[in-house]
Amino acid sequence: MRYKKHQVVITGMGIISANGIGLEEFWNNTANGISGIKKIESIDTSDLMSQFGGEVKNFSPERYLSESEMNSMDRAGQFAVIAAKEAALTASFDIHEVDPYRVGVTLGTSLGGILSGEKFHDQWIKKGLDQANPSLIYQYPIHVPADHVSTYLKVKGPKTVISNACAAGTNAIGHATDMIRSGKADMMFAGGVDPLTKLSLSGFNSLQALSVGHCSPYSKSNGINIGEGAAFLVLESLEHAQKRDARIYAEILDYAMSADCYHQTAPDPAGLGATRSMKSCLEQSELQGEDLSYINGHGTGTPANDLSEPKAIKAIIKESDIPVSSTKSMVGHMLGAAGATEAVTSILALKNGVIPPTINFKEEERQYNLDFVPNIPQKAQLDVILSNSFAFGGNNVSITFGKHHSEKKKKKKESDKRIVLTGVGAIAGNASNYEEITGLLLSGMDGFSTNGKFNFEKYGYKKAALLPDIEYKKFINPKLLRKMDPISKQANVAVKMALDSAKLKITNNNTEKVGLLFATGTGPIDTVESFNRVVIEQGAQKANARLFPNTVMNAAAGNIGLNFKLKGPTSTICAGGVSAINALNYATNLIQQNLCTQVIVVSSDEFNEPMMAGMSKINGYLTDDEARPFDQNRSGNILGEGSVAFVIESLDHAKKRDAEILGEVKGFGMTSDNFGIGKVDPKGTSWKQAMLSAIEDAGLNKNHVDYISSSASGHKIFDAAEANAMRRLFSIKSPLIGTTKDTFGETHGTAGFIGIIDALLALKGHYTGVRLLKEGIFEGKLNYLKEPLHTSSASHVLVNSFSYGGNYQSVVISKYEE
Repeated sequence: MRYKKHQVVITGMGIISANGIGLEEFWNNTANGISGIKKIESIDTSDLMSQFGGEVKNFSPERYLSESEMNSMDRAGQFAVIAAKEAALTASFDIHEVDPYRVGVTLGTSLGGILSGEKFHDQWIKKGLDQANPSLIYQYPIHVPADHVSTYLKVKGPKTVISNACAAGTNAIGHATDMIRSGKADMMFAGGVDPLTKLSLSGFNSLQALSVGHCSPYSKSNGINIGEGAAFLVLESLEHAQKRDARIYAEILDYAMSADCYHQTAPDPAGLGATRSMKSCLEQSELQGEDLSYINGHGTGTPANDLSEPKAIKAIIKESDIPVSSTKSMVGHMLGAAGATEAVTSILALKNGVIPPTINFKEEERQYNLDFVPNIPQKAQLDVILSNSFAFGGNNVSITFGKHHSEKKKKKKESDKRIVLTGVGAIAGNASNYEEITGLLLSGMDGFSTNGKFNFEKYGYKKAALLPDIEYKKFINPKLLRKMDPISKQANVAVKMALDSAKLKITNNNTEKVGLLFATGTGPIDTVESFNRVVIEQGAQKANARLFPNTVMNAAAGNIGLNFKLKGPTSTICAGGVSAINALNYATNLIQQNLCTQVIVVSSDEFNEPMMAGMSKINGYLTDDEARPFDQNRSGNILGEGSVAFVIESLDHAKKRDAEILGEVKGFGMTSDNFGIGKVDPKGTSWKQAMLSAIEDAGLNKNHVDYISSSASGHKIFDAAEANAMRRLFSIKSPLIGTTKDTFGETHGTAGFIGIIDALLALKGHYTGVRLLKEGIFEGKLNYLKEPLHTSSASHVLVNSFSYGGNYQSVVISKYEE
């Protein structure tokens, strides 16, 4: 692996928001201080304290999409594709002129397909589960809008979903920048999307955070207006853009992340986390505060933000009179799309030499002596713009955009640090620690239970891989424990075990240099269902304000940060079944850039009744028999839950502190296909490419792979696709093949990390078999292990993961050798 530090430029943009559909309309209104915040019409707001929001009015998707495209997407998917379509047009993007495996998608979102989930939930509660429309389940997962975008664009490169609440859009652009710099892609479509939903409006209403009228950032600060829409940028390496003679709008100078480690929802009143984010961003961009021409502030209009953010800004710009404005005053707070929208705003400001105003500004209620560009736009010579996004859980992201100058810049030094695993913690079905998990994998037994949280047979199924009873107070600060939801609790347990395993203590000396990446395939479904049920049955006025903070995907990361006092770079990956491997890749990039000494990478997925109820509606997904991966008579998945955490660091750093090295992270492969929502290509073409790319990224060839920890679960279609990919890649003789889902069930995003545990066993000569396998797919051509094997140790293990919708990510884990 090598982090190459390519220059990254922006060659296309697209947007849909309350004050404009398309770049021209959006910029004309934004530059002239024209608000799109009006009374909401698409949602009943009669039980809310505010009826105002940034709603996309007169939305006619048929103007932009074909009938079949329109019918296959919910509102979030339509928004995302319309914005990405404009970005592709402005970038003169032609899929036939590029390598589709070198073009990817990174999407930031808080809600994803929640509108479809809300409809399904409403039907379930009011009409009964039998009357609920199963097609809505396919649109519900948070990663589905990204699947729509990649399908529409026909791209096959890395596909990622970032969901750290209001910082997601900016973080998505930063992550896409890393994908290009690390050589995983030449081009990335990066942006954000979120629709208006009753869930989010009810949640902010329960926190009494909504503005009764129009929001007034940095002055009256009487609350927020929620907005909706999508924005996308096309990012390219400078070399790639020049080769195709692309128009360059601007350059991404750099970005940075930090964590407040202060509160579940409120920002640090002193603005210290935001200050760290901005300072780090400037340092990485090789800039000083006075080099900035303009700051596009987070500027939500809440008292907490509008008091803390200006403090942080003043710490950065000192006495400089640098303009700061909030464009949320015109479009509302677009949640996961906010940062992407503000990126488009910043780039258009650079291009046109106009600073958008903060409208609704009340001079008599000003609290800081900063130039907030009150009410009237300013003409200015702009060269560098910094944009801020701060989120629930204290997740902060800052990014700098600059005009692209033709003179050659000094190339930043490439990095090729070796990345190693030095700590592991895990809990999964019937196993309360790492040793019990490895014991089950090698015993030929399973971790399934036939009863537990509810009556499985109510839904026609017999088993699930449930966590054993865990004494959480041994792992979690009791004051924090009572505020945590199930997914946060189990993730904290895995992190504590991993830190103990790595002999790593978090202190005042390292708290800002230890990163945290949280991954989940399912998210806090139990909490979302509990919160939303009350809204559906009793109305928004009865919504539980204590539950709402844990409905966001990054709540677990915030809870982990608070419990262990982590203030370093933090993000949350929600890309379905590839989430854990995706997060591990992101973590290696942070270390390669010297942004972290270590990164804790933790994945957590829960099992609950809403999940089984939903999955039971998808024909052929679950089995009422046994899980039989790769078997000719397989009939579906068994669901599971679990959390796995790893501590990773550079080899040099691990040696300095005399850490035990469990294995080396050697290479990643990240591809996707555009076969359809909830589907995968049965031929396994892109899956094969992900495996091959991981092997090549590790500096190996396919003959070096000794063992594959597969992602097979017993599903008829998905197992066949993986088998097809392996057969085509290893055409003569495949390595040994095992799996873990027949022991711990389908744990979604966490499954990839259970696969890495399987890999660590193989590095010690212990190989997990494929339980209950009688006659496998391509029997004789693929080298399935039908029972655990103890023999010579593996040198290189390939771990596979995939997500419904065609996302494939593989990693090579190797034995550490000097």
